[in-house]
Amino acid sequence: MAELNEKELKAHIKAEEPYPVYLVCGDEDYLKKFYTDSLVAKVVPPELESFNFDRFEGKNLDLRDVFDRAEMMPMMAERRCIVVENCKLESMNENDFELLSSYCNNPSDFSTVIFHQKNADFSLVKAKKAASVISKIGAVCLLNKRQGADLIKPLVSSAKKQNCVLTTQMANYLVSVVGDDFNTLINELSKVCHYCGEGEITKKHIDDVAVKTDDAKIYYLTKALISGDFDKAFEVLHILFRQKIEPEYILGTLVSTYVDMYRAKISVTNGERAEALSEPFKYGKMEFRLSNGARDASKMTVETLRRCLDVLSEADMKLKNGRDLPMVVLEQLMVRLFLIRSGERV
Repeated sequence: MAELNEKELKAHIKAEEPYPVYLVCGDEDYLKKFYTDSLVAKVVPPELESFNFDRFEGKNLDLRDVFDRAEMMPMMAERRCIVVENCKLESMNENDFELLSSYCNNPSDFSTVIFHQKNADFSLVKAKKAASVISKIGAVCLLNKRQGADLIKPLVSSAKKQNCVLTTQMANYLVSVVGDDFNTLINELSKVCHYCGEGEITKKHIDDVAVKTDDAKIYYLTKALISGDFDKAFEVLHILFRQKIEPEYILGTLVSTYVDMYRAKISVTNGERAEALSEPFKYGKMEFRLSNGARDASKMTVETLRRCLDVLSEADMKLKNGRDLPMVVLEQLMVRLFLIRSGERV
């Protein structure tokens, strides 16, 4: 029993007996809620929840109440379930940590406790001690944002259930204008499907209905750059220009992403977790950017990232001096970043 990703957690819920304790965390709210609910449904039949299910809120929580409830016998069922939301696992005092450790050393045979960290600023690094205790007899379930096919396939499937056809190309386009938050994607897709009625969803359907965010489009531009999708990067860049997004804002967001990647890479290269730099650089609630940065930079070297930061700095200077057209500056930047990614000298 240790850390489970989404795929492993899904298989566990389907085929294995429930563990005594779970910690559900990560940066994807939709998945955290979905799998917390799935665990509850696995432990307690819905018709018996009123007898065997309890929910506690972390604010002003006394853990003794949680574990006292866990020691109660279930009624007309094999197990009872307790969900604890937003428990202060990162900053537990000595007494609370002792309570957690004591329970995990001798958990109830007929209860499952789920620590559901809904709060976006939860830090698994800071909660390392508590997570270590939980993982010895249960599981730490890290549910981060889906990427690639794991993000696209459920969108295509969801559209099909709503009598619509969403191609992979249009699913990617939806992500490019809405962002990769799965809950937002599902909500926006439902609006598009309702608008479409039935049949194939087109770019016009998405443009007419879906709420687009500038940050989402720039984020998707960055993802295309990192993955080497040259055509997609230029397509998104031109969308941004047509929608009159400030070039300085586009570049600033790109710089921020590459800086996150560089910091995360340095940390991982030195044998540390990417999030170890969260406190020195004051990321706070945005700590997940370092986790994402480590993932995105996994196939790049430190030297490659330094060269990327150099050309980003040069582009910034060109935009500020005003002698070059902003579109030309950013297009040249795209080309140089792609060449660097491919190992070329620029």
